[in-house]
Amino acid sequence: MYFDFENYSFYIKPGKTDMRKRSTTLAILVQNDMHLKPYEKAVFLFCSGNHAILRAITWDRNGFFEISKKLEQGTFSWPKDEKDALKVNLNEIKAMLMGQNPWRKFQTLKPTKM
Repeated sequence: MYFDFENYSFYIKPGKTDMRKRSTTLAILVQNDMHLKPYEKAVFLFCSGNHAILRAITWDRNGFFEISKKLEQGTFSWPKDEKDALKVNLNEIKAMLMGQNPWRKFQTLKPTKM
């Protein structure tokens, strides 16, 4: 098993997900809630309500590959709604795993005069 993640798409399910769900049920969420195809070359990420558990699934030819990470301290930065997340890139995922907040955006200002 080898994943060249540079060639994958990454999608985040905004909000909280029940971490009792496993790959098959998460794939149904991908299909029904996110309106995406769970069998494509993509990684789908989900986060618990307390933002301490992260779960990812991806299809690997004959079954789902599932990985979880539970933080012992701290929480993951996680978008609350779809306008903040759905499709993300690998650098945003890496930043999130390092404890950064890739979804924090500064407001764009358009001053008219000084």
